[in-house]
Amino acid sequence: MSEIAHSVAPAAHPSSAEDTSPQLAANEDEASTGLDGGWGWVVVIGSFTTHVITWGVAYSFGIFVEDFVDYFESSKSAVGGLGSVMIGVVWCSGILYYLSILCESSTETESSRLE
Repeated sequence: MSEIAHSVAPAAHPSSAEDTSPQLAANEDEASTGLDGGWGWVVVIGSFTTHVITWGVAYSFGIFVEDFVDYFESSKSAVGGLGSVMIGVVWCSGILYYLSILCESSTETESSRLE
């Protein structure tokens, strides 16, 4: 067993002269700015804002129940149904989004997968 371990030569390490190559400098520059140029943070902030607004409106619905009862001149249970529908739309829209991705991927042709 030890003969196998000793027979494998260690990998050659690059010399210090190779460390200053232009390719390495380009990789360091790319690492400092990020691979996407900072666009990932825009996506994170946009996603966070969307979730705050969507779930903030859905969870704060109870504050407006009395106003809706007065405005629509109906019972609290009828107005409560609006909150249920609103939450249902939020949850079902997520399911519809993922179903649309599945439908789109199932309609791809073989040539478009190769590109």
